[in-house]
Amino acid sequence: MDDTRWEKYAALGGVAFVVLNFVGAALAGKPPAPDDSDEKIAEWFADHTGGIQASQFLGLLSVIALLWWFGSLWRKMAVAEGGRHRLSIVAALGLVFSGVLFLAANGVLSAVALRVDDVGTSAGFFYTLSSVLLSSSAAGIVTFLAAVSVLALRTRFLPQWVGYVGLLAALLFLVGGIGSASDSGAIMAFGFMGWIVWSIWTLAVSYELWKRPATATVPVVAATQIAA
Repeated sequence: MDDTRWEKYAALGGVAFVVLNFVGAALAGKPPAPDDSDEKIAEWFADHTGGIQASQFLGLLSVIALLWWFGSLWRKMAVAEGGRHRLSIVAALGLVFSGVLFLAANGVLSAVALRVDDVGTSAGFFYTLSSVLLSSSAAGIVTFLAAVSVLALRTRFLPQWVGYVGLLAALLFLVGGIGSASDSGAIMAFGFMGWIVWSIWTLAVSYELWKRPATATVPVVAATQIAA
């Protein structure tokens, strides 16, 4: 079995993750701010019911794609760490944590969209709950991005500029995480900027994984360790 070829295929999961999330966001329309009135939020649910439901399903598919993508990134990180798996484990835990909260946040929106006539003006409460869950997922994303980026800067298993972009995205998400304790629309903007930078970072990492699969570098690293 050609592991290199399958690693390259898995690297495309990062591209699929970005595309699915952008399409899902577009289908759901421009979301209201968490501090908007209950009436305005209820109107958004009523006007974008189908788009919100489609966004939930596409979000689910994007998480599956991202986990396959991370399989290739994990292997590359493990090679860079010489099999010690410290930062790669931290990255995996952060990614899983953020994925669970992301799906929970989207699930709340989808549930309201399915029962929009029953929820009424209570839609504002559920929208705020979804926003808090999504903002809380920043803890996992920051952990994931920091672990990968620090390893990239230490070992150069990825280009250093990719490491710096990852740290920038982590910083933006960290500020956006304040949204877990606030309904300010301005804080929400930081999370959105973090998502844009993270998407660019994910595409850059996907390109590196496609261009240089971990299996192609294993013998070189092993030889270096033996010589040491």
